Amino acid sequence: MKRRQELILAAVGAVVVLTAGVLLLVRPTKQATAQARADRETAAAESQTLRDQIKALETLRPKEAELRAQATLAKGEFPATPALPGLIDALQDSANLAGVELGAVAPAAPKASTANPKLAEIVTNVTVSGGYFEIQDFLARIENLVRGTDPGRVPPRSVLVQSVNLTGGGAEGTTSGDSAAATPDAAASPDELQGSIVLIVFQLAQSNGASSTPATPAATASQGAQVR
Repeated sequence: MKRRQELILAAVGAVVVLTAGVLLLVRPTKQATAQARADRETAAAESQTLRDQIKALETLRPKEAELRAQATLAKGEFPATPALPGLIDALQDSANLAGVELGAVAPAAPKASTANPKLAEIVTNVTVSGGYFEIQDFLARIENLVRGTDPGRVPPRSVLVQSVNLTGGGAEGTTSGDSAAATPDAAASPDELQGSIVLIVFQLAQSNGASSTPATPAATASQGAQVR
């Protein structure tokens, strides 16, 4: 009986060892199979995503020239530096077209924009002189600088009219947030108005601050060629 018990125990031990060995071999294989299946599914999903992206790009191919032109315009609207010469040229063009005299253009140093963290803004004080309707036309042209007065020479620029103050000619008043100007006295000459305008000019924000290029403290239209 003792011998028989020993044989039984030996057999049971062998079965246990064999079972453990099988489990040790099968479990890693199952895990590897599951991992391989997951990798295959991930690769299939990524492949489908790439096919969808390629399909989308193929759809845009006929519009490539148009999209490149729009990207170029957008880049001009938000330059990487203050680009003050271009700004002054654009303001001078608008003044000439509106029939007003552009006086001082005084940009402050760029600062972080509250409208978009990717942008910086330059508060710019501008003075002009001319008739009421001419100044109003000038303001409208400033707000349309994003379209460019002469895109081939002066790139479009994103500009916001923050406030306007008119004095002289019997008119005196301040507006903000739009291009409306104070209504002049009907008996006063509309050719004697002085306009003080505050603009917000946008550029791209820099990684080390609003901008690495300081703005010129003050400039006039005649100094535009010097601010480079």
